[in-house]
Amino acid sequence: MNIRTFTERFPKDLSDHKTIVCVAKCEIDYEGRSRSQIGEGDRILLFKPDSTIIIHSPKGFKPVNWMSSPTDTTVDLSGENPVIFSERTVKPFEKIRITILDIISYSGFDSLLDRGKLDLTHTEHDMRDYLADNPHEVHRRFRLKKKEKKTKVGLIDLYGKLGDRYCIVELKSVRAGLPAVLQLKRYRDHMQEELNLDVHAILMAPSCSKNPLEILKKEGMEFKKFNLKKIKLPEPGSNLNQWL
Repeated sequence: MNIRTFTERFPKDLSDHKTIVCVAKCEIDYEGRSRSQIGEGDRILLFKPDSTIIIHSPKGFKPVNWMSSPTDTTVDLSGENPVIFSERTVKPFEKIRITILDIISYSGFDSLLDRGKLDLTHTEHDMRDYLADNPHEVHRRFRLKKKEKKTKVGLIDLYGKLGDRYCIVELKSVRAGLPAVLQLKRYRDHMQEELNLDVHAILMAPSCSKNPLEILKKEGMEFKKFNLKKIKLPEPGSNLNQWL
């Protein structure tokens, strides 16, 4: 897989909570339990559906870095190389920045099950489908034009109009942190430049951390709380039946 294909596939697989196994040449900056920088090298990146992140070097059994769930992970596609940015949304504070230089191998797995425990969770894909069918829950005047609008800086979850004003909506099925706010700002700034018009930006999630909320207000963007219980999950066993 080349970098271009990665930038198209990774954000979608991430938002769909797939199990992602990526072998990549990358650089890593970490801040949290300690402060560390790891220069260019080949690493195995594992992104789990519960938002856990584990990074291994080709040798040894211990990861060179990791972050346990819940994390808020986004990818910045605006520069020469894609940058994966993750932040824990609960204490202790941690953040990690992975700059992708080359893709050696990539796989995204859907519907992996540990048969010892079936734990169904909501995904951003579930939210997109639900809100596309119920656009009034974004805003009573919101009119959807497109789901997953593709741009050179990433996929906008929902794109439409709020009255006469263009509007973009970023969705998170976990507590939103700084990466989600920065991602929404990138999308907003890009669309304003492309349209040469003011664009309204909304972040929807079950909750949002305090500092990111302040940045949203400062940037003139909006946060709207979304109750995931509104979305009906498939009956337990329906995914399992696909395997039998």
